[in-house]
Amino acid sequence: MRSTLALLVLVAALPLSAQQSDPLAFLRHGNEPADIAFATYRDQPYAPVRSGEVRAASFLTESRAMPFGQLLGPVDPPVVRATQSAEAAMPGMVVAVRPPEGASYQRGDTVMLALVVPGPKGWGDIVLPTGLARIGEQTPRQTLATVIAMFGPIRYGQAVLPVEPLVNPGKVQPVPVAGPTGEVIGSEEPRELQQVGGQMFISIGRSSGLRVGDFIQIRRRPTARINGSNTIDDLVATAQVVHTGDKSSTIKLTRIIDPDIRPGAPVVRTATLPS
Repeated sequence: MRSTLALLVLVAALPLSAQQSDPLAFLRHGNEPADIAFATYRDQPYAPVRSGEVRAASFLTESRAMPFGQLLGPVDPPVVRATQSAEAAMPGMVVAVRPPEGASYQRGDTVMLALVVPGPKGWGDIVLPTGLARIGEQTPRQTLATVIAMFGPIRYGQAVLPVEPLVNPGKVQPVPVAGPTGEVIGSEEPRELQQVGGQMFISIGRSSGLRVGDFIQIRRRPTARINGSNTIDDLVATAQVVHTGDKSSTIKLTRIIDPDIRPGAPVVRTATLPS
């Protein structure tokens, strides 16, 4: 109510001629031209790949040995050794990390902080990124890093993993392609009905030519049903690839027609980003 009254008072304070010639003048400050005043409300330019979505995407280890280090927790001041603590690290905080046996991190390296949980049978574990950190000072006691991004709670004991390089394709438009095909392995977290923005794992990856940014269709597998109509090969959902492994990929659901998406549902790549 107060905001409405304030808006009416602001409009009334304008000269009548200004209100008639430009009914939205009260939204601008001073003599700003319309293209500057409404810049925030314009449609944002199309970005085929968003780095934040890629970095935050979970993925399968595919039963491969990963170079996991360990997060030792927040350190304050930096000269103090990190101890086991339930305190969650926030962006800007300094944390201590331990590289894997026989390896080391270099100053300026960016590493992923992540939870590692059991994954679908035959596909290894699921890596759930919780944040990013940049390696800084290294002392005889520990390696220090500054948290630069947060995707979830960052706590002691989580895994540390070097991030893979991400190539930005630029402002390109997807082009149609046919295949490859695979099937749904499962979802990032158990749920009966999928939602737009949810992540799922599929059984095609880099070895099949799949790349980050590619577009996927999830189809319905035709089956005969008792006391019901048979299912046909119709569209269930569309998605975009946000992470690729050798044999599997992570997709982010962009449109859902039927939220009941089960493991084994056929998937096919329908579009890719030009190189």
